[in-house]
Amino acid sequence: MANYSKSIDLLFLNNSGNSSTVTLQFGIWSPVCGDWLRTINSQANFSPHSLIDLAVQADQLGYDFYYIPEHFLNAVHGPEYDIVDAWITAIAASFKTEKIKIVTATQPGFKLPAVVAKLAADLQTQLSQGRFGLSGIAGWWKLEAEAYGDIWLLHGDRYTRLEEYLDIIIGLWTEERFDYTGRYYTLTQGHLPNRPHPLPLMFIAGESDRAIDLAARKADYLFINADSLEKTASLVQKAKQLARDQYHRSLQVAMSAFAIVDETTAQAEARLERIYRTADRAQIGYFQKQIDPTVVAHNKLTIDQTIEANLGLSAQLIGDPDQISNRLKQFEAIGVDLLMLKFESMQDEIGYFHETVISKYHQPQSLALL
Repeated sequence: MANYSKSIDLLFLNNSGNSSTVTLQFGIWSPVCGDWLRTINSQANFSPHSLIDLAVQADQLGYDFYYIPEHFLNAVHGPEYDIVDAWITAIAASFKTEKIKIVTATQPGFKLPAVVAKLAADLQTQLSQGRFGLSGIAGWWKLEAEAYGDIWLLHGDRYTRLEEYLDIIIGLWTEERFDYTGRYYTLTQGHLPNRPHPLPLMFIAGESDRAIDLAARKADYLFINADSLEKTASLVQKAKQLARDQYHRSLQVAMSAFAIVDETTAQAEARLERIYRTADRAQIGYFQKQIDPTVVAHNKLTIDQTIEANLGLSAQLIGDPDQISNRLKQFEAIGVDLLMLKFESMQDEIGYFHETVISKYHQPQSLALL
């Protein structure tokens, strides 16, 4: 453990430069698909009103980000269940909140890039007052794409299209007139009268070499799924070093994580055991077959990991507040800048987590690993 801790410290210094200026940020996912766990008693549908109330609650508590995934089929519980629209949620959340940053995912094939550029620009300038962000997703679910009229592409081609998509969005945000000719999109005399300033934050979600390179060149954040400290450290170092050394820019890393915090570690572990006992194996098996095997982040197909759609339990944020805090310090030490959190009950647990973990974590303290 001592040697590993030393290596983590070195990675932290390499990634941040000055430990006293680094502060881990915290966001929450918007549960557009319902509860995040694929368990027998999970609730598969929430109302748009409940998602807006959650955004307001997170804003008042002091969370930094509210991340809204975009899906058109329910990616947690299956296509027979409904889902709340990401952009409706983003518009209402931007209007109702004051400080929290609103980030909406977008995937090529469902909306033209110029349409997304205008939506994002208006959200940035007219509703959120500079608090909006966009997350580029290449996609992993063939059924969803084809059910809504898109053409399913190979993994590399999906990233080529995503890059063109973002080129157009950024071009319309930054240039008075913008023409573009690519493999998948052509734009003639593109123009946004309401160009955003400052530009919305840009996330790229993924862990493949293509995702990392695209984020290193064009994004503010690379958004990854949870994994062990060792694997996360390697991925973070690779992405930040590529951005710094090859493209001469800085890149931050956001990581998805599922947290179970209770008064004692034994209580938290008991909750985890109950979750595993109630796993909906049929539902999990369905998505194991649906996931594109070329998607790097989803090549881990055990029930323990895919019981949560973004492998969040792999972060091992399970325990009492002190244990969780120590784990957070480890992730911050390896260069993770932002944790996007999920809970078993989002509405009930974001307040408890903020009170018992985040509020104390942000108090002045040494970042040395315990």
